[in-house]
Amino acid sequence: MIKHEYYVFTRIKRGDDLMFIGSVDAETDNLAKIYANFMYDEEDWYEMFVVRKDNFLNVQLSDGVMNYKERVQGAELI
Repeated sequence: MIKHEYYVFTRIKRGDDLMFIGSVDAETDNLAKIYANFMYDEEDWYEMFVVRKDNFLNVQLSDGVMNYKERVQGAELI
């Protein structure tokens, strides 16, 4: 089976923002949940989520906002 990378997000208390705390590699969604729970058990998390990296969608607002090369070149002129 092919392993996929999963990002792990948690919150400590209800209403807290979700925090990215790391990632795990797993063959299935269920294994990803088990691995994340085992690897990141140092807190008494209120919630924990795993999201397969492939499921993230890139949002490009505009060339000026997301284009790193143009932003860096513009900063050099200042």
